[in-house]
Amino acid sequence: MSESLLRVENLHTRFDSDQGTVDAVNGVSFTVDRAEIVGILGESGSGKSATAQSICRLEAPGKIVDGSITFAGRELTTASEATLCRLRGNSISMVFQDPTETLNPVFSVGEQIAESVRIHESSGKQRLLDFLGVSPFRDRSAWENARERAIELMEQVGIPNPDASVSSFPHELSGGLRQRAVLATALASEPALLIADEPTTALDTTTQADILRRLRSLRDEQNTSILLISHDIGVIAQTCDRVVVLYDGQVMEAGPVERILTAPKHPYTRALLSCSVRNSDADERGHSAMARPQDHTGSHEGCPLADHCQHVTDACRSGPIQTTEAASDHRLACVEAPVSEAQSVSEQQERPAADGGQQHDTA
Repeated sequence: MSESLLRVENLHTRFDSDQGTVDAVNGVSFTVDRAEIVGILGESGSGKSATAQSICRLEAPGKIVDGSITFAGRELTTASEATLCRLRGNSISMVFQDPTETLNPVFSVGEQIAESVRIHESSGKQRLLDFLGVSPFRDRSAWENARERAIELMEQVGIPNPDASVSSFPHELSGGLRQRAVLATALASEPALLIADEPTTALDTTTQADILRRLRSLRDEQNTSILLISHDIGVIAQTCDRVVVLYDGQVMEAGPVERILTAPKHPYTRALLSCSVRNSDADERGHSAMARPQDHTGSHEGCPLADHCQHVTDACRSGPIQTTEAASDHRLACVEAPVSEAQSVSEQQERPAADGGQQHDTA
């Protein structure tokens, strides 16, 4: 196996609320190798976005209380703010799920992408007049080069007629084009790791499929490592090499996509798969809905799925659930994983695919 670019070990991120302490990320561990796409799969409230924000050290108002995040051999949980600022946007870029909250409405998309190019080229140093967009005082030659690079990036992510679109404002673009513009901005720094948080949410299936193809091309052509967050099994199946299944801030199962989605061993993973369009039995969908993560506060012992799992035993409630190796590179946190049932599920169910024909929404 190739060297791990990102290693997350026993990560705990906690939020304080009026109702008590919320453990949004509760002991998550996984790796992302170089030139690999890893998916984080789970329903709303499972801790996916909190995990991604913790990796970028954007967890506030939450707080990392335990664990380790190592990127390219550097420990991020103890890194200085100056170090984190150098890493964010240069070595690590993040694409958020709502482009309207990412793009500045008063600047053209070309200017915003070009700004990212300039910041990357100047190692994070930016003159005040450049930041304020005072055109007469800008380094015209440098900005013209950055604008040309912005056009190249817009073409790379599939924005049609980039020579004209570079002057468009965010409100003049469709939702799909805005998401592509955000992706172009993230790629301006040529990051080693791209974190994409629900990048295809609310997009039509054709646009969704094209953006996912762009992500795979980044991995294949530029060796970019990608952490893809999604609640959609089809998106994970089509795009990722490995998948980490989260529930209530904990890893339920992790391993190669092919193995996890065709022979799932954890009851929660099978509940997610039962929500797919191709397996639309109402009773199974109802069982999955019962397993939806709750807003837990305070400390809880045992498996977080215990109150909803039909295979629950006393051991599931009595203490921490140890992670075991189901097979090579296949981990799960379950005391009594019913292997025989998992095998029968894999025989009956085809692997989901986000091929532009159907979406598989578990939220």
